[in-house]
Amino acid sequence: MTKKRDLWMPLYIGDYLADTGHLTTTQHGAYLLLMMHYWRKHELPADDKQLAAIAKLPLRIWLDSKETIQAFFFDGWRHKRIEEELEKRFAVSSKRAEAGAKGGMRTQMKHFINGANASVCSSMTHTQRNITTTDRIERGPAGGSTTSDLASIIKQKGWA
Repeated sequence: MTKKRDLWMPLYIGDYLADTGHLTTTQHGAYLLLMMHYWRKHELPADDKQLAAIAKLPLRIWLDSKETIQAFFFDGWRHKRIEEELEKRFAVSSKRAEAGAKGGMRTQMKHFINGANASVCSSMTHTQRNITTTDRIERGPAGGSTTSDLASIIKQKGWA
């Protein structure tokens, strides 16, 4: 599955065309494929066979174009513009992750407080119902309840 970071890559058309006007069609294709690989993997291999494979070129043609294409890179196969864009992307991603974590904490706290309030309200309602709801107490011969009956009901209900 394609990761979200692989869905796009910034390409400044004006800058690209200004810098690559001297490239052949084959070199354009190779350069773009190398940039795309660099964007996804954050590096390019130093091996010519691997670079030719990434550029989708036979090794002989790659070796003919290598010097021209390598001029766009520094320290071997590092690309200044892509490095800058990757740093920007990382900074934005970090800020969004931090903001999301803060928002997530706020949401979790809100859910915790709401849950705690619901629990307290539920137990208060339950307590109120116990206080206001009376069980029918069996009446004694005079219509009133006897103390022994009341004591047994209290023990039976677990109130004492």
